[in-house]
Amino acid sequence: MRNQKLKLSGIALAGIIVLVSFVYAINIQPVVIGDPNWIDSFNGLRNFESYKELTDFLRSGSGYHFSYYPWRSVEFELLDISSVDATNSGGKVVDYSNTNVQVTGVDEPDIVKTDGKYLYIVSGNRILIVKATPAEDAAIECEIKINESFSILNIFISGSRLVVFVQDYNYPIYDPLIFNSEVKIETTMPPHWYSSPDTHILIYELDDMENPELVKDVSVPGTFTGARLIDDFVYLVTVQYSWEIYFLNENETIVPKITINDEIKEIPLSDISYVGIPEAGKTLTNIVSINVHDDTQDVTVKIFILGNSQVLYVTKNNIYVTYSTYNYNFDSLQKILEEILIPILPESIKSEIEIVKTLSLEDYQKQTVIEWLLQNYTSSMSEEEKNSTAREINRRIEKTVIHRISIGDGKIEYAAQGEIPGQVSNQFSLSEYNGYLRISSILEGNIASGYFSGSQLQPQNNIYVLDMDLKIVGSVEGLAPGERIYATRFIEDKCYLVTFRQVDPFFVIDLSDPTSPKVLGELKIPGYSTYLHPYDDEHIIGIGMDGDKVKISLFDVTDMSNPIELSKYEISNEYGWGSSSALYEHKAFLFDKEKNLLVVPVWVNTKESAYVFNISIEDGIELRGIISHDSVKEEQQEDYYNYDYGYSIKRTLYIDNVLYTISDNMVKMNSLDDLSEINSVILV
Repeated sequence: MRNQKLKLSGIALAGIIVLVSFVYAINIQPVVIGDPNWIDSFNGLRNFESYKELTDFLRSGSGYHFSYYPWRSVEFELLDISSVDATNSGGKVVDYSNTNVQVTGVDEPDIVKTDGKYLYIVSGNRILIVKATPAEDAAIECEIKINESFSILNIFISGSRLVVFVQDYNYPIYDPLIFNSEVKIETTMPPHWYSSPDTHILIYELDDMENPELVKDVSVPGTFTGARLIDDFVYLVTVQYSWEIYFLNENETIVPKITINDEIKEIPLSDISYVGIPEAGKTLTNIVSINVHDDTQDVTVKIFILGNSQVLYVTKNNIYVTYSTYNYNFDSLQKILEEILIPILPESIKSEIEIVKTLSLEDYQKQTVIEWLLQNYTSSMSEEEKNSTAREINRRIEKTVIHRISIGDGKIEYAAQGEIPGQVSNQFSLSEYNGYLRISSILEGNIASGYFSGSQLQPQNNIYVLDMDLKIVGSVEGLAPGERIYATRFIEDKCYLVTFRQVDPFFVIDLSDPTSPKVLGELKIPGYSTYLHPYDDEHIIGIGMDGDKVKISLFDVTDMSNPIELSKYEISNEYGWGSSSALYEHKAFLFDKEKNLLVVPVWVNTKESAYVFNISIEDGIELRGIISHDSVKEEQQEDYYNYDYGYSIKRTLYIDNVLYTISDNMVKMNSLDDLSEINSVILV
């Protein structure tokens, strides 16, 4: 049967060549994924000799023809501050919860923060500062308004300093528009980046709570990717895509700038670098560090031209920027042929491939014909052979590129680049420990399926260990074939991994020897977890789904070769699928082992309410009660379609023995002793 198919492929080859030539004649060309100049080794960091060289480099990555349109800028007031009488409390030591972060000592921005005395809440285009203690006297102390043309993203609180991240957009105005008399309109040169926002870092001094003072406004071009607060320094990462460069005359050059308190600072060429790999995406990754407390210290800015930054993971000493890429073109196809397929192909197919290589066709046309020949051959393979071959092909096509950028005391320096097969899911897919970076990835196999017509190729899940030069030193590959990673958590020298298709395999992986990771144990249970959180060294909390129910699990990994689900709690929704913001946002998850406390917002019926649990090894997961924010309008409470969803609880925290739940419309305070309501503050 296989020989008959091979004979038929030879007969059909001439017809395929004619067809491809016809495609070429009418100029229908398929999309080629990847850069034909891709190379697989890091050649070091490079700088530009001039801004013109930088501009030409970016110009080659833009998908637009540069042009000019008249531009009008609309000038708004940034903020307005209003307050009521503020009172100071004494120096009592207060026990309060912090934002749930991935790395201890590396704070992550959020929409709600507390310092144990006040709550700092992002509410639309306002920052509300709520006096939180004593709970009986809670009230709004101060309101900082940002113009509605801007979007408040999130905040930090550090001592008496409030850090606010704001994003604004600059769009061209082509036709005259009428504004009210308070808005000033000027005709100016347009920004080079069309629709690319600016990200502002606003730093307020809160010594006088009645009159918060804006002490620094740093405007950084690009879309907000992430930020971290480490000791006194805020690190911000934004990205600008070369394909968004639209407004650039032929003789213009791009000179990257930031603005500090309305003063423009040009970024010197020495602080603009690119790696020696011609990556497919020419994206400006802007990294800025600011001393939050020392207003005299210079703002540090470094620009790295990398691929399309997707996942950000930060430790106290390093920023890791990753992006997934599909490196597939005729050159990579030839490499795949030489290294994987030629050794297993029959002589007749090899000969036909060599004939195709000599034809006067474009590379993409040769690629199409060769893929057709390979499909004819691989259709006779067994499923096991197909998946084994596909895995090797996928490893060369689907990759995640990792950049390590060293940080410390505000300094920013590029350190290393590496790559792994597959794609990473989120920041929890990465973890640095004892001088090694551990990463989980998924090989999907979408492009390799082109070689295996009619086959459903299985995804592959992998764990890789890299040294600080980002070279792979160890791996575990092929975990749970056919399933996909839903959650990863690295804790010291162990990795806990959840994959899912029909059941939830919970893996325990030993990473104590970085060069030889080993799967220690596996548990298969219904459902899946999307977020894993350590309870202690021998127990893990998971939150996910089982069918249409939200599921919370407590796993016992005391015997790592035999993990068990010690306890579980499921929550259903009578209106359909259950949900929780903690499924995809770890900052919505509140846990404190000493207080025997677990709180997660769960969507039930018309809103997210806070489910409060006792959680312990002895008694498992026990529901203590449910806290909801109720609409003032009683008639809305049971109306699914008219309910004000501003009463859905987004964050929870505690101060001393009081649980605070925060929605867009309200802050409610309940006693942790019996969950009785103490007070509430309306925010709207």
